[in-house]
Amino acid sequence: MAIDDYDTATALLKALEASVPFKVRPGKQLLKLMKNKGTPLSAERGYWVEKVIYSGDEGGILCMLKPAATDKELVGSSLTHLIIDPAHPLAASVKAYQRQRSHRLMLQDQRGFAALASSSDSPLKRKKRGGGFGVG
Repeated sequence: MAIDDYDTATALLKALEASVPFKVRPGKQLLKLMKNKGTPLSAERGYWVEKVIYSGDEGGILCMLKPAATDKELVGSSLTHLIIDPAHPLAASVKAYQRQRSHRLMLQDQRGFAALASSSDSPLKRKKRGGGFGVG
């Protein structure tokens, strides 16, 4: 199953490219990841998106952020882990993309667990075929 609708994602990517630089705030998952990597970000501070790229279904739309004005390196994050300013002209489109992508990732994860459960070494129990309600 494809995570992104390619046409929708590339259209949003082009619109976001035209609005670079724009401000975002990191989401909880990005904050935790960056703290573990030793480059903590602040939830209250806005970060400028310097560049956007599409990385396919694996990462979706990636935003390259500059953690501090003096930093030479950019931090890459999936758009789904960022909070865009509600006043941004593309905020509604970004929210819709994030919602759809998160939903499809969740569905993919559920299918993954189901596939793992069905491929276990234990034999599957067969249902007894009965003659109807309470007859067996």
